[in-house]
Amino acid sequence: MKRFLLLLVLLFAGAAFAQTASAPKLTTKDPSFMGFTGSFMKFGNVSGTNRPFTMLVEYKPWFFELSGVASAGHNTSDLDYLSDNIVVILAYYDAVGKASDGTPYQAGIFDFMVYLDDDPIKISNLKITLKGKAEAGSSVLNQAKTWNFEQGKVFNTPKYSDKITKAQAIAIDKIDIIKEQEAEKKRVADSIATEKKRVADSIATEKKRVADSIATEKKRVADSIALEKRRAAVLATREKKWTTDSIAREKKRVADSTDREKKRIADSTAREKKRVADSTAREKKRITDSADREKKWAADSTAREKKRAADSIAMVKRRAADSIETRKKWVADSIAIGKKRAADSIATEKKRVADSIAVAEKKRIADEERAGAEKSKKSSRKKAVSRRKTTTEDDEWW
Repeated sequence: MKRFLLLLVLLFAGAAFAQTASAPKLTTKDPSFMGFTGSFMKFGNVSGTNRPFTMLVEYKPWFFELSGVASAGHNTSDLDYLSDNIVVILAYYDAVGKASDGTPYQAGIFDFMVYLDDDPIKISNLKITLKGKAEAGSSVLNQAKTWNFEQGKVFNTPKYSDKITKAQAIAIDKIDIIKEQEAEKKRVADSIATEKKRVADSIATEKKRVADSIATEKKRVADSIALEKRRAAVLATREKKWTTDSIAREKKRVADSTDREKKRIADSTAREKKRVADSTAREKKRITDSADREKKWAADSTAREKKRAADSIAMVKRRAADSIETRKKWVADSIAIGKKRAADSIATEKKRVADSIAVAEKKRIADEERAGAEKSKKSSRKKAVSRRKTTTEDDEWW
């Protein structure tokens, strides 16, 4: 219940702070009260029935130091052992300011009272000082003091007794602050651990995704290359067979043409010989007179026919050779085009894989930069936690 009431008070103070300006300003002369246990008090040496004391509180929105001389009669020498039974009640006017780092602080403190087992302790040489983040509100503290013309009077005013009693009931103890700081440290540590795990899981997932993507891409490229090689091999085999068949057909056609030409020449020669023989027989007498001319004519005719036959055969052979060379060149060009197409396809696939890997690498670098930014934020949080720990250790020392 005490913890709940403390949270309500802190929430109320936070809501009041949210509605004020950064610089503190007194807003009302109706006082408020806040309680702190004796765990914050430090007592000096006893002098008769008096003991000097100091009290330092640095817990938002309270950043102040109280000092003075306490007199509790026969209990004076035991005050430092009776801290569990001591409650300090601050009286303050609402004057909330904001430090440069945004931390709220209360500057309107004007009086306080120390109670031992609900009995007030006599206080003299009262002094109130704002400390640390609240020092900028010192002028407001001095103004608040001028609004209260008699020390202790506010604590003897009956209409404020319920507020004072409530402040005593929910007095803040140093151990409460320590527990809250430890809880905050644990929350920050848990948050950092959770974030680290989330980042690690995210990085692992991304690495696996990139690795799977690269493996898939490599397999796809390998399959594509293998398919292209198989297709090129099939085309090359088909081209080779077609060329072989074409050459065989061309050779057969040339052979058949040559045979036909030889047969035609032979038939023509036979016919010519028969005609010459017949003409010779019929014209033997006439030929006898012109034998020389006829023999010469027959010889010339035979030579021309042989030359014509030889030229025809040579022309057929050249045509066959030209056809074969043309076919070979066409086949070679077709194979070269197929190889170039396969090489272009492989180069395109390699470039796409390289681009994919580059994109993945850029994303990984971006993730590392974000992780670095997160690490920097966590480092800042750790420094803040370390500063709070240092403050807590100083409080425990005195």
